[in-house]
Amino acid sequence: MNELEKVFTTKTKKFIPFISLGDPEYALSVEWSKALIQGGADILELGIPFSDPVADGPVVQKANFRSLEKGFSMKKVLDTTKAIHNFKKEIPIVYLTSYNPIFAYGIEKFFKEAKNSGLSGAVIPDLPSDSKDFLEVNKEATKNEICLIQMITPATSKDRILKIKKIAKGFIYYVTSYGVTGERKSFDKDMEKKIKEIQKTLSIPVCAGFGISNSTQAKEISKYSDGIIIGSAIVRIIEENLENVDLCAKKLFQYSKEISESIK
Repeated sequence: MNELEKVFTTKTKKFIPFISLGDPEYALSVEWSKALIQGGADILELGIPFSDPVADGPVVQKANFRSLEKGFSMKKVLDTTKAIHNFKKEIPIVYLTSYNPIFAYGIEKFFKEAKNSGLSGAVIPDLPSDSKDFLEVNKEATKNEICLIQMITPATSKDRILKIKKIAKGFIYYVTSYGVTGERKSFDKDMEKKIKEIQKTLSIPVCAGFGISNSTQAKEISKYSDGIIIGSAIVRIIEENLENVDLCAKKLFQYSKEISESIK
């Protein structure tokens, strides 16, 4: 049982904030992560910047580009991850990444070094579980005790959900709405029913993400989900406060505290 799986042994609802690593520079990613952890984050989701992300909306895309403008290297990603992990080792770290950076670095090398940097899980939206590459990726992730987190959308069929049951680890990332990431005002009216069905079928925690941006939404959705994932609203705070590091960290702390308290 790794740190990610341990977190879900308690019944409290989990807050999972997302930031894009290197936005606007890698050293500041450590400061943003510290602020979010101190505010109450239970798990951190760190995005590996990529020039052609498949699931990111405009806010996160701009964060990726700000990071890539400064230069990208997997070493920077891994070193930054390790610095964040060393701040509070009991807080699990999950990557959100496209498959390309993993493949380019070397699958075996990536998961071995990611484990040494403190990684507990990975979400890879463009690597479906029935693809030929998934088997090799899952093999290396499992060898290094890293959970490959599966995504389920409102359109995922019951047959596919049953197939996911065989490989599901850590938690299920439930995509609350169609399209890419971004803040939204309303959600699928059947979301509660669908999440409860997934929980019953898979017997694994289900965390909801895509579009959640405020404490009211987080409180309502956490009544039936096991956790809340928020990205764009957090990245927007960073974007709006790039010139003032201290103020940005303070706002991230306050936001994390507000969301965390709303779902407990």
